[in-house]
Amino acid sequence: MRKLLSSIIILFSITACGPHMYNSMSAGKDNSSFIVVVTNGQQYENVSVVVDGESYPIEKVYKLKMIRKARPVAISPGKHQIEVISDGKTLIQENVFIGLQETKKIVLQ
Repeated sequence: MRKLLSSIIILFSITACGPHMYNSMSAGKDNSSFIVVVTNGQQYENVSVVVDGESYPIEKVYKLKMIRKARPVAISPGKHQIEVISDGKTLIQENVFIGLQETKKIVLQ
């Protein structure tokens, strides 16, 4: 009887701590927003996005139809002054408000 009881306890402890344990996770959103720079046809090189004085280099500016490949720049939500610079020339300069988890798409002409 003792062997049966100890076998049941061991079996229960092995199955109770197995892979079927569940954890609850927070479903909150990250406190970030995004900027994506794409082009409508012309190719651009040495592009950087300046957000509130801080520069973020863009590796490659993809065409509009390839926007999924473009890497977004992560920033905090809120009001920002955005400037897009290519080879020392200012292409776009604007003040924007970007909400939580929103993506601002900048299309270069």
